[in-house]
Formats: sequence, structure tokens, C-alpha cells
Amino acid sequence: MRGDKKRLPGRSGLPACLAAGAAIAAAVCALNVGRDYGWIRSVCDGLFVASVMLLGAGVIRAVSNRGAFDVAGYGLRTVLEMALPFLRRTDDGHSGEDIHQYRERREAQHKSPAGLLLAGGIYFILSLAALVVYEVF
Repeated sequence: MRGDKKRLPGRSGLPACLAAGAAIAAAVCALNVGRDYGWIRSVCDGLFVASVMLLGAGVIRAVSNRGAFDVAGYGLRTVLEMALPFLRRTDDGHSGEDIHQYRERREAQHKSPAGLLLAGGIYFILSLAALVVYEVF
């Protein structure tokens, strides 16, 4: 049932991504103002850093949804379960999950990268506008 909610339109997490981007931009802006960079340049840098971080996370999530990291994740989990037996999922000591079952389980857990990509694009456009203001004034 929980997986069904993620497939509904409008559940991309855009408000949370915009809030995270604002926090990143404010932190970078505060660091740059303290270094005497000037207000407009600091805003431009903060918006650009937020856009790059959000777009990067969105691209990683999109690639992960395509299954690019499934083999590495399954292998790492298997090695950790062998090395640390208390991490095994079942009482008999074996997870009993092969790579195909792992991929099916991971497919049900996919999250949409739309919110991250859209918020990153918004912050990128805002950073370009701030750059124009910085260069003109």
C-alpha cells in the first residue's frame, strides 16, 4: 500500500527539496558573506551550490532507479551478512534472497527523482539570474 502512494501524481517531494536547497543556499551564502565576497556574489554562489547538489542527487536517484547499483548493493549486503551474522534477516541464519528477489524488493522501494531534479533546475535558473544581476551591477 505504501508503494502505491509514491506513484500518485504530486508526490515528488518538491517542497522538501526546495527547503533543503534553501538551507544549503543560506549556509553557503552565510559562509561567503563572512569572507567579504559581497551580498550578490554570495547569493549567486549559494544558489549554484544548492542547484548542483540537488541535481546531482536527482541524477543519482534516477540512475539508481534504473538498477545501476543493484549488483553492487546486493554483493555488499551479502558480504556484510557473511562477515556479521547478526545482520541476517531470518531466524535460520540465511537471508534466502537471490539477486532477482533483491531487485524486485528494491524496485518496490524506488522513489521519484522528479522533486530533486525540478528543485535543482529552479535553483539553477535562480543562480543564473543572480549571476546576471552580479555581472550587470
